[in-house]
Amino acid sequence: MTGTSRAGRVQSTAARPRHAVDTGYQRGEETRARIILAAIKCFGEYGFTGASTRDIANAAGVNAPALQYYFDNKEGVYKACVEYILELVLAQMGEAIDAAECVVADPNATDKQLIDAFCELQHRKGGFMEKGPEIEGWHMFMAREQAGLGPEAGFKVFHERFSSRLASVGANIVTRLAGVSPNDEAMRIRAVCISTLGMAFRVMRRSVDCSMGWGTEPNPERNRMVREAVLEQTRYLLERTVKERKAAAKSAAR
Repeated sequence: MTGTSRAGRVQSTAARPRHAVDTGYQRGEETRARIILAAIKCFGEYGFTGASTRDIANAAGVNAPALQYYFDNKEGVYKACVEYILELVLAQMGEAIDAAECVVADPNATDKQLIDAFCELQHRKGGFMEKGPEIEGWHMFMAREQAGLGPEAGFKVFHERFSSRLASVGANIVTRLAGVSPNDEAMRIRAVCISTLGMAFRVMRRSVDCSMGWGTEPNPERNRMVREAVLEQTRYLLERTVKERKAAAKSAAR
């Protein structure tokens, strides 16, 4: 599926245009989607501050007033970019997050069920990063966004609808496995460490490729090895957490 075909389906309720499609700009949804794709590239390359609305309009092949027509201002364009990428992320990750939340909500869930749910999140995350949306500049866009270099409005959308849910379910699984309070800070830190295994292969890809002597061409076999290593380490660390809980309980019973 190409980025162009996805662009024709920007249907998020939060991202719908404020104007009817037939009120001045022809093919309103198509034009709006084209602006979003161009903006992702520009923001990824130049950052929010460095990318001008004129740059985005030129890249999208529209005049500058079109951006105000559809998005009000540059921050509105940026927020629409975040919402567009978020829909793609949720299409890959949403089902696994829902399933993990259901497991966490079950007081009778076994350690294996909790571990399997966490590993499925890691698996889905790796799959999304490997196949990735065919949108030019989206890796850099998200790297800047995750580094906190975008406006607050964009961060809030992504955090509330995705990041906070993912972090919460991961922390709840790890604290359950450890047999401690959901607010236990040490275990919440452990959850973050486990959930970000393999992150260097995404956010530091150029550096990792160079240090490993890899080229920049896509390599499915290498992606498979990275994902398997992440899943292996994830399962090991979660099972170790269970062993620590059982050892502590055994020691306390003596």
